[in-house]
This record gives sequence, C-alpha cells and structure tokens, in this order.
Amino acid sequence: MIRSGIVLAGTIVLDIVHMIDSWPDEEQIAFIRQTIEAPGGPPHNAAAGLVKLGAPFPVTMTCLVGDDPAADTFIRIAGGLGLDTSGVIRVPGQTTDVTHVMTSRATGRRTFFFRPGANSTMTAEQMLPPHARGKIFYLGSPGISTSMDASDGWRAVLRNARARGYRTAMELCPVPRELQCAQTRPCLPLLDYFIINDTEAEAVSGLPVTVDGRLDIPAAERACAALLDFGVQELVCIHHPDGALAMRRSGERAFAPSVNVPKSEIVGTVGAGDAFYAGMLFGLHEDWPLAQCLALANASAATSLHSATTSASIRPWRECLEYASSRGLRQP
Repeated sequence: MIRSGIVLAGTIVLDIVHMIDSWPDEEQIAFIRQTIEAPGGPPHNAAAGLVKLGAPFPVTMTCLVGDDPAADTFIRIAGGLGLDTSGVIRVPGQTTDVTHVMTSRATGRRTFFFRPGANSTMTAEQMLPPHARGKIFYLGSPGISTSMDASDGWRAVLRNARARGYRTAMELCPVPRELQCAQTRPCLPLLDYFIINDTEAEAVSGLPVTVDGRLDIPAAERACAALLDFGVQELVCIHHPDGALAMRRSGERAFAPSVNVPKSEIVGTVGAGDAFYAGMLFGLHEDWPLAQCLALANASAATSLHSATTSASIRPWRECLEYASSRGLRQP
C-alpha cells in the first residue's frame, strides 16, 4: 500500500500577538502598536505551513478547543487558511487555550503568557491517527496538557501511530527545561523524526550546542548523536538562526546555513520554528535528499518572518527557494 499524507495532532492555542516597542522593566509601561489574533500551537502552525507550501498530499489536523468565542476565531481563521477543520474537537464547558505573545520590535524576541484551557482535558484516544493511508504522524507538544503529561498519554499516542503504520514525529514548545526533558526523553524511542531548536536540543540531550549564542556545529553533531543513542529511530535535526544540522542513524548528515533575511524585512519571529518544521516534513514526506529538506526548511522559516503571525507570509515551496536564492545564505 502506498501511504500518503501527514496527520498533525496535539495542543493548539489561539495566539494573540502584540507588537510592542520594547520589553519594559517591572511597573513600567510598554506601548502595544499592533494586535493580531491567529491560530497557533505546533499542530496548527506546521499544518498551515504545509498548506501554504503547497503540499501535494493530504494534511489533516486533530486538536481540542473550548466552546467559547476564541474557539470560533480559531476555526474561522484556520479554515480561511485552507486547513481542514473537521478534526477540531469542541470540548463543552471548556475555554480555548490562549497565548498572549509579546513581540519586541527592538529585539525581535518574544515572551509568552499562556492561559490553559481545553488542552488540559486531552486524552490519548482523542489524538489517535485514523486507520488510513497517512505516511507521517506528527504530535505536539509535551508540557502544556496536564492530563497527557500526568499519564502515559504522549507515548500511548505514538505507540498506536506506529502500530498503524505511520512514521512519527514530535515537536516541542518552550516549557521549563526540566519538564521538557522529563516529558520528552521517554518518547524518543517511539519517534522516527525529532526536529528541534538549539534550546530544546540542549534541554533533552543535556549537551551544549551553542557558544556565545552561535551554533557550534561539532557540538550540535554530538547532541544529534546522543539523541539517536537515546532512541530516536531515524533522524535528528537541530535548527538555529545560524542554520540547521541533520543526522540520520545511517550516518548521513547535512548542514545548511540559514537565509540571510535583511533586518528591514523581519516583521515577527513567531512560528519560524514551526515553518522550519513544515519544510522538513514536506521534504521527508517526498523522500527528498537531506540537504534539500534543510534548504526548504530554512527557506520556509525565512519567509515566515515577513508577518507577525505564524504562517501568513509563507510562500509556495518553489517561491520559498527562489526567495532564499535571491537573499543568499549566512556564513556558517
């Protein structure tokens, strides 16, 4: 049987992105210059990225929302992006998880204020992939669903996905390092693909991957090897603003510098990691060479920087690569 398609499941949020001049000291004021509401959370962001890239295969999203106006906003905007929202489950009596994202125009850095909601009631059964012909099952993210975190929920979903013939992937989110490591390491033997940023790599592997804020390629290789030793089945990839490194269990490895995006073009960095992930998933689904997967992932992340939300400015995949070519790559 030829399998095709990606199922993306797990914790979503409604992002309320505030563009501020700069981050204030305590008891000081910061001016909000723009506020944008947009669906967020790893499953949504990667799914939207795949649709914007023009994925030539089915993209399916499974997640929980409440029965509040935030849920209506999430479903309306996600549907407007072209996503199939039939897998969005409304939970009676619950609110939708909301994240207020404070993005500093001075530095481009983001700070997140999270209000938990329906994700806290999530069960493994709700997130199970269908008995279908899908190829990749993507799950995100440990650390913000109390019901899943307190049980064997994440591992149970991954076990069942593998039993149904899917290759599995997991994305993380910015929770405290100790929690991230405790929730994620037991899942590694159930993952085919593990694609993470430098901070997450350090938390889960226990090894440094940067020096003075710059990506240290030999250190990142050691972290990739350690994560494979912890049980990841096929591929580990670490991405950073400087570029991305990927390593397969077979020994194949590749490094790709990031796109040299002019600072004047950067509107916001929310969702850049999810856009990178979408590019990697696209290439992995299509069985591209590793270097080509990294090139698209970096190009997808670069175009995502042109909007304040997670995926609005991502372009079809060929246009992403053309944009990357026009701007050139950073020096490694």
